[in-house]
Amino acid sequence: MSRSYFPKCVALSALLVLSVGALDTFIAAVYEHAVILPNRTETPVSKEEALLLMNKNIDVLEKAVKLAAKQGAHIIVTPEDGIYGWVFTRESIYPYLEDIPDPEVNWIPCRDPGRFGNTPVQERLSCLAKDNSIYVVANIGDKKPCNASDPQCPPDGRYQYNTDVVFDSQGKLVARYHKYNLFAPEIQFDFPKNSEFVTFDTPFGKFGIFTCFDIFSYDPAVVVVDEFQLTALSTPQHGTIRCPSSRLFPSIQHGPRPWESICLLQIPTTPACT
Repeated sequence: MSRSYFPKCVALSALLVLSVGALDTFIAAVYEHAVILPNRTETPVSKEEALLLMNKNIDVLEKAVKLAAKQGAHIIVTPEDGIYGWVFTRESIYPYLEDIPDPEVNWIPCRDPGRFGNTPVQERLSCLAKDNSIYVVANIGDKKPCNASDPQCPPDGRYQYNTDVVFDSQGKLVARYHKYNLFAPEIQFDFPKNSEFVTFDTPFGKFGIFTCFDIFSYDPAVVVVDEFQLTALSTPQHGTIRCPSSRLFPSIQHGPRPWESICLLQIPTTPACT
């Protein structure tokens, strides 16, 4: 296994505060992560090997979550591809995917891990949020079966999505977003049929979420911004190590040097523009 050493489009999500919450301010943590990569991302591995790799990255993320929580952060944003890396094929990414349910199912994976099959990554992320009383935003892969009744169903009988998940401070899954504007090398994932406009409520405001390359397209970025008054907006970064301003929430997967860092931001809950 190796660490990442080159820049790419790495921000997990464009995280938008959409309305004023009960607090005057809140603290957001954005995390820069040197991803531990598989030795060869184009060679399929067993589910056990995939989980071993993902747990190594989550071990690193766990330290960041705990540190952020101890310093008073209400929410932490972790990087796109930060749990397993990138440059996969459809076949080689498959062992890293989990079935991610619609958040309407009212599910806390940490308390009920077997409810939707084998979901060890969601369970662990849920427990990180619950045990540290912090909202955790992470990026993993979703898989959804399909069949011949769906004319768009891929030949392998499944859709594979680049997916953001959000767990609240109780460990509950409160948001799931499938990246709509895939970057050219993301051949391992499918484009969603429709753009999703995903929001989630917190005691400190209402948030919207989208991923990295989405920021350059009208759907969903501009649509979400147009429909809501915003307090903060995050934008993609390319491997830099500068702390964002108080209105930006980029989370970075780092290159060229393998280090990690956390930025803590105190954000006013008043809208940035009206």
